[in-house]
Amino acid sequence: MTPRPRPTGRVPTWKIIGLAALLLGAATGATGAPLAIPSDLPNRTDQGEFHFRWALVREPGVVRAVGLAEAPTRVVAWARVALFGVDRHGRVVSRGDTEIPGGFGRTALPFEVSLHPTGREDRFDLVLIQAHEGKPGD
Repeated sequence: MTPRPRPTGRVPTWKIIGLAALLLGAATGATGAPLAIPSDLPNRTDQGEFHFRWALVREPGVVRAVGLAEAPTRVVAWARVALFGVDRHGRVVSRGDTEIPGGFGRTALPFEVSLHPTGREDRFDLVLIQAHEGKPGD
């Protein structure tokens, strides 16, 4: 019978590297490239203790809200935000949503949400749809 290794209380390096790669992949999105956060974030959405500073980026066929999410008084395991395209009558004419993975709180976490515009949008609103407090994995 082969003796079992005794626990040392240390995490093996390969697990740390794997976890770091997983977290980096989640933070950079599906493309694998880091989010390019504009230096100027002129828009602000505050919903209770949640704060989003963001810029609207218009490209052919897509509109993106790119920015930073913060919650200075709590730790957030994940959040879902939506970008709504609203016409001049206040009706939602386009919508996109995304999950902000990983934890954020006092430390800002980058996010990006996009939608395909209809051409009838008069303005774009960023809204927090749902959030789960706690450390990632809770």
